[in-house]
This record gives sequence, C-alpha cells and structure tokens, in this order.
Amino acid sequence: MGAFQPNKVAIEALGFEDFVQQDLHERAGRVVDVAQATAPVDSGRFRDSIHAEDGSDGEILVVSDLEYSVYVELGTREQAPHNTIATALDAARD
Repeated sequence: MGAFQPNKVAIEALGFEDFVQQDLHERAGRVVDVAQATAPVDSGRFRDSIHAEDGSDGEILVVSDLEYSVYVELGTREQAPHNTIATALDAARD
C-alpha cells in the first residue's frame, strides 16, 4: 500500500462549493460586524467602508476601500495602529 496522495484538484474545488462559500460569508459577516463596532470614529467613513467581498480564488475578503484605511489599520509615525480588521478576525472562529 502506497503513501497517501491527496487529490489537489478536489481540495482546491472544495473552496468553491456552496456550503463552504456560505460558511465563509457568514464568518466574514461576523468579522465585518465586529470591525465596524470597534472601528475608531471621527467622520464614520472608515467604519462605514468596512465590508466583505469575494476574492478571485474562492476566498472572502474583509476590506476597507477608503483611501486612508491603511493608515488607520497599520498606523503612521504619529498615530498608533488600530488593527481594526486584524483584531476582528477572531470573530470568524467558531
């Protein structure tokens, strides 16, 4: 009996199955909810820009497409990072 050889094509295709995509969308929704609830609010634009979107490889991305969101998330020399989305990722766990 030979060594186990995983079916890489089948494993990659699994990520596109409806039940997997539904689970990923539900988890991403929880991340968005937590990120929006914990986002720093000045004008509210950053908080309101946080959303989930489909990636090209079956993944679900939680992003902010606001032009200055990277500075809120990762900080600047003058401002500490807030890590809003990164911290909210724990909400995707069961």
